[in-house]
Amino acid sequence: MAMYGIGILPLIKKLQTCDVTQTWYADDAAAAGSTANIRCWWDMITKAGPMFGYYPNASKTHLIVKQEYVQSAKGLFDGSGITVIADGDRYLGAAIGTRTHIEQYVKNKISEFIAYSAFCHGLIGKCTYLARTIPHSSELFIPLENAIRTIFLPSLTGQSPFNDTDRNMLALPTRLGGLGIINPSLIPLYHYTTSVNVTSALANLVITRATLMPSDLGIQQLEEKNLARNQRKAMETASVIELLAILPAKQKRSVEIASEKGASSWLNALPIARHGFALHKSAFRDAICLRYGWQPPLLPSHCICGSIYTVEHAMNCPSGGFPSIRHNEVQDLTSAFLSEVCHNVHTEPTLQPLQGEHLKYKSANGEVGARLDVAAQNFWGKDHQTAYFDVRIFNPFAQSYANSSMSKCYRKHELDKKRNMKKE
Repeated sequence: MAMYGIGILPLIKKLQTCDVTQTWYADDAAAAGSTANIRCWWDMITKAGPMFGYYPNASKTHLIVKQEYVQSAKGLFDGSGITVIADGDRYLGAAIGTRTHIEQYVKNKISEFIAYSAFCHGLIGKCTYLARTIPHSSELFIPLENAIRTIFLPSLTGQSPFNDTDRNMLALPTRLGGLGIINPSLIPLYHYTTSVNVTSALANLVITRATLMPSDLGIQQLEEKNLARNQRKAMETASVIELLAILPAKQKRSVEIASEKGASSWLNALPIARHGFALHKSAFRDAICLRYGWQPPLLPSHCICGSIYTVEHAMNCPSGGFPSIRHNEVQDLTSAFLSEVCHNVHTEPTLQPLQGEHLKYKSANGEVGARLDVAAQNFWGKDHQTAYFDVRIFNPFAQSYANSSMSKCYRKHELDKKRNMKKE
């Protein structure tokens, strides 16, 4: 792309004699000015372009003029093959022209998004591009937001209906406890303003037909991008604080836990089946329910121990097996990763028996045959020392942790593990 831009510069400079404002994006050329000057520009580009390896295509070229100049423009460009239009046309993925044309263009795009949003909300990137390039478009995205709220989210999560609080929660970035499914009707003002701020210096150079780019232009744009990024993060943080203030206690706890480092990795990962990242519909919906404290569908009425079956009970009950399953999954995953970089990795290693040593705490595990979860040789990188790892799984939604922050929960279990093994 850069080399093409350098190669086409001589042609661009040659065309400046026609007194028009030019914009080029690779081989997509555009010019603005009087119709007479644009005709001069077109004649020159069709004549000189091939000498520079550029071949303009009249059938793909449109001239946009005001309604009162349509007839004179058609006469001026008669025989050129160029189509003269008054309402507007698509340009680089956005639209230019009358307000009516721009609104219709966005509405047509929104219809496409509705048809595909139930399959892949990644199309929101195209929606964001429209918001960056078309001013005053917030109201035009309301139909897309209605489709997301009433069609896409119920299909994705198996839950409905969604009130404003739930919708705002799911619109948060995954790192802040949401699903990253933004509300498209709220983004146009921010994205358009940011786009104008970042590109204003470059746009002024185009408008004034400057021939040289200032050496500090890249630095200015980088500063604007950093400012916009910081503003966005501040807005997201403010949204989280405002949301946590009105959420019920259980959902507030859910969002706080979902905001923990690594808690959203499974949502950000590509669903690659060979790596075990692909979830079927029920598994994905159950995971979303667990993430936000919602009731998964089709739960059994009673646990194997005889108690009423709830999600909280399942996470705590040793008879149901979920605590052991969760523990063993982490243990096996840790062992598998350590096997990639360490020697002699094995699970549930037996510790040496005590022979006169005294452990500091009475709660310490001094039994013969005591085990840890994983052992790995050379973890510390020298002397063939063996490092031991012990896994602790707990349910942060349990009543005993209801009033404790996650950092306090982690610290409590860390100290418990240390007390189990610490010598005097």
